[in-house]
Amino acid sequence: MSIVVHETFEPGWESSWEGKAHNAYKSGDGLRILFREGEHYGTSLHKEIVPTRHVKVSYMVRVASNWDSNSTGKTVGFADLRWKNSQGQSYGHGNRRPNPDGFSFRTWFGKTVNGKVPVGMYVYHLGQKSAWGDSIAIGEITAGNAHVLFECETNFDDGYIQARIGDGPWVKHNIVATDKTAVTWAWLDGYYGGAATAPFNMAWDIDDYKLENLGVNIDKVDWAAVTAIIEAKEATETQTAETQQLSTADRLKEIAEQLTQLALSVE
Repeated sequence: MSIVVHETFEPGWESSWEGKAHNAYKSGDGLRILFREGEHYGTSLHKEIVPTRHVKVSYMVRVASNWDSNSTGKTVGFADLRWKNSQGQSYGHGNRRPNPDGFSFRTWFGKTVNGKVPVGMYVYHLGQKSAWGDSIAIGEITAGNAHVLFECETNFDDGYIQARIGDGPWVKHNIVATDKTAVTWAWLDGYYGGAATAPFNMAWDIDDYKLENLGVNIDKVDWAAVTAIIEAKEATETQTAETQQLSTADRLKEIAEQLTQLALSVE
């Protein structure tokens, strides 16, 4: 296990991320993702990481006291958007389901009811039911309250993604991915909608974003040993092929001798 990205939004933090901050800015100790009235994007920043198939993201989250979402939306997560169509658009995003590769997870939020904001997982994967991905509610946060911990883990080899908010229960969802799919992005995203835009300025505040590799630690792999294993396997396969070729040659020689003896006996 190793921490791949740990963002605490210290001065100059944005220099290590790619994309566009849009309306996000540092506020207090963390990042404020501001959804401005009439707009979709709060932020769209990413950071490339070494591909990994078992990851966990965690961060602290709160929404401002005036938060009153009238639509669904997406925020922070991780993704594999390397796989693209002929127009250069990534599979596993927008209305493009994986084909067959591609994957994305973002934190989902729903419509606010009496100050309670539903939160959950918004996931694109090969087995998704809708062209727009799967939305899975896991709990809720209260507008204006203090930060609470959000956690999400996915394991492609075991076929699941799960998340929880605060000390609530883990909610698990089955996913499907090919053996080529792997998380390659840490993702600070913020998108209001669907089709709807923010009805007025609303803030989603995050801090202490952490992305962990729970699988093989690439930095600690003994690549010399791996190379030796591969070379030994290739040598064995070569020897086997040569043995098979010799056996075939011997068999053909034997058949030729038998045909010669048959020809002599006929004479």
